[in-house]
Amino acid sequence: MTIKDDPIFGTVMTNPELCAELLRRALPELTIKWVKDADPQHTIQTTPTAKGIRIDVYARDDQNRTYTIEMQMVNEHNLPFRMREYQELMDQEILNSGDDYDKLPTTQLT
Repeated sequence: MTIKDDPIFGTVMTNPELCAELLRRALPELTIKWVKDADPQHTIQTTPTAKGIRIDVYARDDQNRTYTIEMQMVNEHNLPFRMREYQELMDQEILNSGDDYDKLPTTQLT
């Protein structure tokens, strides 16, 4: 097995130092000091009948920015649509009824 295999990828990315290093390499323009809350197979399902999502790794950095880290082995030609859905569901998970939108942290899709 290699990092391309889901169990290995999830295990490696739960190590905060390794996760932060991957994000630094993917997003060198950001200053990422450390990562916390690296959660593999993070599931978001708003209602029992709605389509849910499973994020390979969901992480937060020292500036409270959130990241979705996905390992894609096959191009399904649907990435823009998936990212739009991921962003919407992640925002719904953060906001409660009546919350101001400024409660939403900056999110990076990787």
